[in-house]
Amino acid sequence: MYRWQHRSGVVLLTGALVLAGVAGEYAGAAPRVDPKVEPSAMSTSTVATPVMARDFKPSRQLSAQTLAQMRDKLDAKRRDLADRVAQPDTAAVQAAPNAAASSVVPSTQFHGTPGALVVGRNVQNTLADEHTCGSASVLAEPAAANEGPHVYYTGNLRHQDFSTNGGTTWACAGAYPAGPAAAPIPFGDTDVIYDHSRGVTFHSVLYVNGSLTDGVIGIFVRRNIPVFNNCVYFIDLDPAAAVVPDYPKLALSNNFVYTNANRVGAGWFGATIRRHNADQMADCAAASGNNINFTNPGGQRILVPGHGARDVMYFAWVNTASQWRVFSWADNSGVVLSTFINVSAMSFLNADCRGGTNNVDWSTSLNTSIVGFSVRTAVGNGFVHVWTAVSPSGGATHAHIRGAMLRIGASQDALTLVQQPVIFFADRCAGLPNVGANDRGDQGLAIALGGANGGGGPAVTTAVGIKDEFNPGPGGFFFSIIAAATHNPSRYGDYFTVRRQAPCGEFFTTTGYGFNGGTALANINARYAEFGRGRDNQCYLAWRNAVPAT
Repeated sequence: MYRWQHRSGVVLLTGALVLAGVAGEYAGAAPRVDPKVEPSAMSTSTVATPVMARDFKPSRQLSAQTLAQMRDKLDAKRRDLADRVAQPDTAAVQAAPNAAASSVVPSTQFHGTPGALVVGRNVQNTLADEHTCGSASVLAEPAAANEGPHVYYTGNLRHQDFSTNGGTTWACAGAYPAGPAAAPIPFGDTDVIYDHSRGVTFHSVLYVNGSLTDGVIGIFVRRNIPVFNNCVYFIDLDPAAAVVPDYPKLALSNNFVYTNANRVGAGWFGATIRRHNADQMADCAAASGNNINFTNPGGQRILVPGHGARDVMYFAWVNTASQWRVFSWADNSGVVLSTFINVSAMSFLNADCRGGTNNVDWSTSLNTSIVGFSVRTAVGNGFVHVWTAVSPSGGATHAHIRGAMLRIGASQDALTLVQQPVIFFADRCAGLPNVGANDRGDQGLAIALGGANGGGGPAVTTAVGIKDEFNPGPGGFFFSIIAAATHNPSRYGDYFTVRRQAPCGEFFTTTGYGFNGGTALANINARYAEFGRGRDNQCYLAWRNAVPAT
């Protein structure tokens, strides 16, 4: 049974939501490794030089229609390349044994119920569905990070906003400057991350040329959220060739700012990870770093750097339907190691997630493809967690999320599988997992939730949950919906972010959205939310309005 409750504008979905999972130590066969795949690879050194704010030039102004056509063209390129990769046969997937749903009955203390999922701020960004601060899009894909009540918020195609009061009101952060001659147009795929140790917000945007044949990644440094960008680094991974560094995202380790690129052109040229010295970037100085590119005998794969990393960064792809490949890159090394982990078979066919008032399928073939647009990684408590969206299989009648929990051993690449969590809802699809880690090493999750196999499901929206001692898995996760929605779009974006809340590092921030009353731009219900456990609520309440030093 599900119980719907309306509380402070937040719709809570409670009950035994996860019905299947696999727990326990793994004692499988030896990893199956293609002989052409090396377990380690050496990166190359690189240096990025910033463009200072005083040298920014206005970017070219394009109509909303032109930008939408460019967005559709890039999406078609993504699908074309992904469709060239063979998806595993669902017949190989065996039904997973059921796992009892988690039940939390914590004691109540003066600060509330320790295990309660608390959604603090949950506010709408009213500028995200307008053209006020740039170009908005129905593929909203909002990203944000905070510094106390100061919030920096971006989204497709290229708008950037900020708030100084936790999202009660929003203001424009200005237009993106023009990029280099090879890729002058700030296009989209924006991301945001806050480095609390250095007090700097890094945010990125994909720059392209007019024909979508060349591109660079712009990484901005913003030392004070309400003021201005201090500089930008234009990362050109292919200065001698026309290649688009598609799908860039940001992450941090102790010493580096990481970004990735799915390098596409006439074909797929590899999954690239680039990192640069965070101290030098925070100072807007020439930033040294490393670059590494991976190809794959099994076809196109995407790598996204993980969250929660300290002195070792982790990232992963699904190698085969029953094997993960997990990469590790230590801050003090130029060598990237990788480990192959065997798991229960997964299914990567195109899922049906029709729902909402209009009964439209929001999930495209990219969402549940082995190529990996839905793969995410988090690090904490001596474990690496990897997640991916999959199509119905193993007793799960709707699209759902499969994960692997890996214990880190004596060396960074000594990984042991200890759990295979499954996020599965009995009446609706779950997908597009986005994950972050707090200071305790717990994981905050924001997922797409809605639609159903066979149609007739609720409208897709964003829901948040936590994997920790209260909901440890492999099943029994509880999620709270943060955006009211009535309609399904024909494509739902995956750039919403889960970040460590600053300065209370035990809570999380997230973005998300849904469509309320229709599927037009004006119907976007774009959200910024902060969430955590009841035991940490006093930390959150004490510090969420603390104005940072300037």
